[in-house]
Amino acid sequence: MKRALLVLSLLVCTAAHAQRLDPNAGLKSYAGRILPQCPGGMLTLEQAGATGPTNFIPYVVTVRSTDQYCGGQKYLLYSPKSQQVLIGTVIPLPTDGRPVNVRIADTAGEMLKQKLNAVVAPFPLPDGLKSVAITHDTPFGAFAYYGFVDKSEQYLIVGFRGSLTADPAKSLKDALGASNAVRRGNAASKTEIIELSDFQCPTCANAHQKVEPIIKANLSKINYLRLDLPLFEHHEWAIYAAMAARAIQRVAPTKYWQYVDYVFKNQEEVGKRPSFDAFFKEYAADHDLDWTALDKVYSSKPERQALLEQVSRAFAVGIASTPTYLVNGQIMGFGPDGSFTIDAIKHAIGTPAPAKPAKKTASSKK
Repeated sequence: MKRALLVLSLLVCTAAHAQRLDPNAGLKSYAGRILPQCPGGMLTLEQAGATGPTNFIPYVVTVRSTDQYCGGQKYLLYSPKSQQVLIGTVIPLPTDGRPVNVRIADTAGEMLKQKLNAVVAPFPLPDGLKSVAITHDTPFGAFAYYGFVDKSEQYLIVGFRGSLTADPAKSLKDALGASNAVRRGNAASKTEIIELSDFQCPTCANAHQKVEPIIKANLSKINYLRLDLPLFEHHEWAIYAAMAARAIQRVAPTKYWQYVDYVFKNQEEVGKRPSFDAFFKEYAADHDLDWTALDKVYSSKPERQALLEQVSRAFAVGIASTPTYLVNGQIMGFGPDGSFTIDAIKHAIGTPAPAKPAKKTASSKK
């Protein structure tokens, strides 16, 4: 018993000493759980010298990686009072006498080269933050970028919002709306993988070809979820394909994953059709699907608005590229060949990665 107490006291003292050496260790660890994990990744956290949003201490968090497509730099705002944490972009607003919503709309509009409208919530969140919705019209409906304005109304903050007192993985899933994802595999499994992908994205098709066999072979071990993230401003038929997937999930859910597999494997063929409508009608006929029932969902404006909202949620937490995977709550960018993420998925499942070939020695070369 005395030995157990001695070991426990040593552990507590060691943790306390580590905290004194690095008082920001908790924030650094939290940031590492929210930001994408990258090959050869190294995360640093430094307090920003300049003043920032009221009631928050500003930090700069940097992720360096051997992968040029992964990593980057964000602001981290921390409130000692509420334990609130925001990670993302901080945009100074003009300090003239115009209403804050007008200043936000004009500033964001100049950055995005679009005419935007901004609505600021009337009731404050902890530390005087107020939620902001910045909207613009698209051919598919109104699309919103979400953010926050600080108590001074001098800064717009766009990014993830959570708390040091809550599990970052759960906060991230809730913000993404993961409860709306299509699920398969073992719902009781502790191994959870969430896919966010775009049906017209070539890298997504490549990822599907590599990841899908692993998933199919291990469905009993995985709780697998999928969310559509159609990048509709760059891909002309991505949102239609996502709406078709939504329709199949509502009308014939057992055929959902068959559709996902087909579209990813036949992107080039789909893109050659006169319209996605023509492709989807033919697909429905070939697979004995009720077109009338499908079209009620496929053509539904409320359903399309819900899909746009799903995209907004992903953008709000900093996920704006496809494919993106969350492996047990950790964001993983796919990268140029996907090997880093695929290895992470295999590790989470418990599937051993293939052994690397041994280096040839001088004697073996003879």
